[in-house]
Amino acid sequence: MVGASAAGLAVAEEVRRRGFAGAVTLIGDEPGLPYDRPPLSKQLLAGQWETDRLLLRPSEQWDALGVTHLPGTAAVGLDTEKSRVVLADGTACDYDALVITTGRVFAVNATAPMLVARAAHPHLVRSGGGVIVNVSFIAGLRGFSTGAYGASKGALQAMTVDLAHTWGPDNIRVNCLVPGHLYTPMGDQGGTEGRALRRKANLLGLEGTAWDLAWAALFMTSPESRWITGTVLPIDAGTTTATGLGMLSRLTTPENNGEES
Repeated sequence: MVGASAAGLAVAEEVRRRGFAGAVTLIGDEPGLPYDRPPLSKQLLAGQWETDRLLLRPSEQWDALGVTHLPGTAAVGLDTEKSRVVLADGTACDYDALVITTGRVFAVNATAPMLVARAAHPHLVRSGGGVIVNVSFIAGLRGFSTGAYGASKGALQAMTVDLAHTWGPDNIRVNCLVPGHLYTPMGDQGGTEGRALRRKANLLGLEGTAWDLAWAALFMTSPESRWITGTVLPIDAGTTTATGLGMLSRLTTPENNGEES
């Protein structure tokens, strides 16, 4: 794993829980054990926490997981042909399976999809072509006050178009789906009121689910979409086509409870 973050810890614990007894290596560019980042700028600076409280797990729990931790070691390159991570000190770490768990927004939302696409490219070429479908979010199309998150989703959309242009001659189609306010367990913020507001914020007044995104992904990977590439397709019931003033009356009147009329 590259990235000594909470995500790296979660992966390490999960593979052990599933019975994997092989070697697990965690590469991190910071010294010391992995720590929880949000409290670093809150509780620690406010004097509410001691430094040890920031640790995701104490050293004895890392030892129990049997994880080889390489602190202060930056990963600077990836050789997918040789399955090797190149480190800043000139050495390399071979892998059978690689997970990027940096916890950094651009690394997860833009760099990781780029690395996966680049690793898949030679295999797709050898098979005569293929399809890559990226998944972004409407924060990359409209302002959401999400800072780096929205910017990283916009970067993924731009990368989609560029890869479609670059790999089109290889018969590789690259498209990007841009979901809106879907109802999922992870996205269930605001309870019943939040769900009602999200329904009213789109042109259809209907609640979207993960299936709406899944059906679009299925179409984009099917032969029926053979002439579609370089497309950034919103799956948002028209949310990104409207302005705040245009939706004001809908937001202030009773909704249709997500039922089609």
